[in-house]
Amino acid sequence: MFEQPDRPLGEPSNSDWLFWARLTVKVLLVFGALYVGYHFYERHRLANVELDRPETRQRKLPADVFAFVPRSYVTDLESARRRLVGKPLWVKEGYRWQYQPSGQVFGPLERIVPTAVEARGNEAFLVFEKDGGRARFGIGSPQRVFIDDIFFVEDPKEIYDHWTPEMWQAAAAGEVAPGMSEIRIGFALGAGEVVRQSPGAATRIVDYKLCAAAGLEPVRVTYLDHVSTAIEPLPR
Repeated sequence: MFEQPDRPLGEPSNSDWLFWARLTVKVLLVFGALYVGYHFYERHRLANVELDRPETRQRKLPADVFAFVPRSYVTDLESARRRLVGKPLWVKEGYRWQYQPSGQVFGPLERIVPTAVEARGNEAFLVFEKDGGRARFGIGSPQRVFIDDIFFVEDPKEIYDHWTPEMWQAAAAGEVAPGMSEIRIGFALGAGEVVRQSPGAATRIVDYKLCAAAGLEPVRVTYLDHVSTAIEPLPR
């Protein structure tokens, strides 16, 4: 006579469950060890890649870049009246800004002395003497005026006091050559237009066309770290 089984047919025994549990743990441990090993291998490999990578090029910038340019701290019509009237200003970018009533443009580093600051409707103007007459230049609105983007409030010869007299003479004559800084060329040719530049602006290509109004030859200048490396003529 047959005995009845203690468990249904096909149902695993406790020993079977224990076997599969142990096998699962062993497999997980193996995979865990492989993962940790691969992780440390990758860290070591990447560290070696960093060490083998060529050093980043050291940028050598001209001294002009580090010159301290004082600010006006002028923000509105009232502060413009307090801080600017009777004090000289020098134009930063020549051949860019027009003044009235003649519609002429300021030359590079042109010096003016405001005699008044006026509001006409929603516009604010610097008033100054030019060629024996009264001229005015728009600087924004009574609530918000723009001075530091347009003018130096201190003599550029004091800001860039490391320049030689010959360098200032070349700027006044509109003379440019490879090896000049971007600031020097801007003072010689006025405002430029960026054509292309690399990420981080280490390399820049700038066209100077507005200077043609003063009889100067338009040129395209390539800069590396703010120093000109090539100057090419542009058609007028």
